[in-house]
Amino acid sequence: MGTKGSKEQLNSSSTTNLPPPMPQVSRARANSDVPAPFERQKTARKATNYSLTSSHARKNSLELTFRDGPPAGTTAVDSISLLRSSILSSGVTATKEGLSDYRIYLWLALLNIGPFSTDQYLAFIHRGQSPAYDKIHQDVFRTLATDALFQRRVTNASLTRVLNATAWRIHDEQNSTNPPPATNQTLYVQGVNVLSAPLLYASRSESQAYSLLTCLLTTYIPTYISPTMSGVHAGLELIDRILLDREPNLAAFLQEKHKLPAKIYAFPSVLTLCACTPPLPEVLKLWDFLFAFGVHLNIICVVAQLVLMKQKLYDSPSPGKLLRSFPQLDAGKIIQVTLGIAKDMDEACTPKWLGMERGLSRSRGVPAERLGR
Repeated sequence: MGTKGSKEQLNSSSTTNLPPPMPQVSRARANSDVPAPFERQKTARKATNYSLTSSHARKNSLELTFRDGPPAGTTAVDSISLLRSSILSSGVTATKEGLSDYRIYLWLALLNIGPFSTDQYLAFIHRGQSPAYDKIHQDVFRTLATDALFQRRVTNASLTRVLNATAWRIHDEQNSTNPPPATNQTLYVQGVNVLSAPLLYASRSESQAYSLLTCLLTTYIPTYISPTMSGVHAGLELIDRILLDREPNLAAFLQEKHKLPAKIYAFPSVLTLCACTPPLPEVLKLWDFLFAFGVHLNIICVVAQLVLMKQKLYDSPSPGKLLRSFPQLDAGKIIQVTLGIAKDMDEACTPKWLGMERGLSRSRGVPAERLGR
């Protein structure tokens, strides 16, 4: 993509109200540009006279739970446990493109994000280009550039605004008289654009995507964008440790024989919560799991991908080349292997995991050794 009209896009947004105008015929409306939630297929569902089989009911149990709420007398803790169980057993009902009427609200609930003032987001937008704008602009046009689904639904202007607003937020916090704990952050690092992509794709508005990104960067993975990106490096070290504990032969094959520690091949997967690996609908399914059980479990998800491609690595004359581009995500298989690894982690590895997890994120999910139990 070129740079035509790039800076003008941001500057013009400071004098017009969001959302931006509908794209031209050459590009479908961006999901982030939809002015109001759409009621998709409700009429068709009413007109269709299906007999509600048990399998159909199981498929929609998560949607029913989220729509109708927990049974009377259920505590908040039990309610979240019910949602988590439904995510594992039923999954989020979505189209083949990964679109869902309620996924974004499920994410907001699981991450404990309350109502967010759109005016606050607009205030950042109206300030124009942030100090990090040039870096943001260079990355926006490369974000999931070959993903047709993303390119059809999310505009470069939307992604630019969300990233620019995030940079302004961090800038203001760093320069405030009473800065919050997570202010030792870089205004923008390469990779946050990819981390933001699924949020915009799934959200109904830019302000929703912005609030989700803010929550991730301030509450769950604040050290991922510290000046040294210490959280990402801690995660990479943890991948090597878990792989050595779970698959010692594979760990020796990669780390000793081919000199391939995780820092060589897994940096993007850790930083972006696996959003760098297509297809996008599978990323959304994986994030349903991560947001329900703990963002920090992404580390085990990366190990799970290595386990799933183990034989290909053994058979490859150049495993390093193979690891430059992970195989396409299969969220179901990755979650299944992740659950097995988490439950089988021995007593020697679990303390390391729990201790290092505190260094790489502040996720408030389910402890690894209690997953699925």
